[in-house]
Amino acid sequence: MTHAAPDAPTLALPPAFEAFYTLHHTPYLDYAQAHLPLAEANTCINTVFGTLIARWDTLVGSLNPTAQAWDHLSCQVRQSTPLLLILRDCPLHYDVGVLTNLGYTATAIAAITGRDPSKIRYLSRTSVTSGPARGIIAATRG
Repeated sequence: MTHAAPDAPTLALPPAFEAFYTLHHTPYLDYAQAHLPLAEANTCINTVFGTLIARWDTLVGSLNPTAQAWDHLSCQVRQSTPLLLILRDCPLHYDVGVLTNLGYTATAIAAITGRDPSKIRYLSRTSVTSGPARGIIAATRG
């Protein structure tokens, strides 16, 4: 994947980032679109991936890059959706419920969020989006 503005040099992205982008762009966008209108969701995702590439060396040197990247996305979406600020206590629990409602399996959610599959299965069984939070998503989408 290369990106360049007109008359600008071509920027070659690290292959590992390209692979990460390919694997995570769709579920990240699905999650953002569950909370934001399409244009805002795209802007949010572009901002998230821009931040990730700017901090790529630090991110890949961390203990769990996938979890850190997911947490960054989840935080960006919450900041863009004021009603979600009430879910600060356990955002991953909420996120698992949203991804489950979007049709992702526990195994896929574990890969997307960088968390252990057993933790995701537990959180899926006790999902907060089966009740009031589902209404929050609907309210934020207008």
